[in-house]
Amino acid sequence: MQQPTYVHENEKLNPFFSIWFSTRKTIRYVLENKSLKYALIIAAIAGIPNGFNAFGSLSATFNFPFLVLILASLVIGPFLSLLGVGLSSLIFTFVGKWMGGVGTFGEMAKAMGVVTIPAIWLSPYFILSSVITYNGNQVDPLSGISASMIIWMIFSALIMIVFAIWMIVIQSQSIGEVHQFSSWRGFATLMIPSIVFFIIAFIFVMMFFAAIVI
Repeated sequence: MQQPTYVHENEKLNPFFSIWFSTRKTIRYVLENKSLKYALIIAAIAGIPNGFNAFGSLSATFNFPFLVLILASLVIGPFLSLLGVGLSSLIFTFVGKWMGGVGTFGEMAKAMGVVTIPAIWLSPYFILSSVITYNGNQVDPLSGISASMIIWMIFSALIMIVFAIWMIVIQSQSIGEVHQFSSWRGFATLMIPSIVFFIIAFIFVMMFFAAIVI
C-alpha cells in the first residue's frame, strides 16, 4: 500500500492552482485541512459552467430561449454536479475498497468535489462555446456552415480532448491518494465502472433492437 502524500504542517496550498500539477498533494491537503462543505461548494459552483456546456446545444437544438439555458445552468447545473459527486464518490469508494483501498465515502466526496475545479477555470470557454453554438444553430441550414464556425468547432474539439485527458489524470491521482494506492490503480478504479456501464448499456440497446425486429 502506498503511503499518504506528505504535506508539511505549515505548507499552505491553494487547490485552485495546485490541483493542476500537484494533484496528490492537493487532495491530501484538502483531506487534512478542509471540510466536506468546502468541497461541495466548489462542486456546486463548477456545475454552472458545466451546465452551460451541457445545456448549450440542447437549448439550440430544441429551440429553447437562451434565458432558459442561463436559468438551467444556474439552477440545475449545481444540483447535477452535486449528484454526480455523490454517485461517483459512492462508486469509487466501493470499487477502490474492492481493489484494496482504504478511503472512506466522506474522503472520496471531498476529493471528487475538489477535482471539479478545472471546470471553473474553463468557465469563460464553456460560456463562449454555448453562445457560439446557440447562435450558430439559429442560422438557416441552407446557407451552410461558415469557415469561422468550422475553425471554432476544430478548436473546441482540441480543447475538450486535452481537458478530458487531463481530467482523467487528475481523477486517477485523486482516487489513488484517497485510497492510498498508485495512480494507475486509481485509473483502474475510474475505468472499471465506465466499462461495466458501457457493457450494460450495450446489452440493453441490443435487447431493445432485438425486441423491435422480433
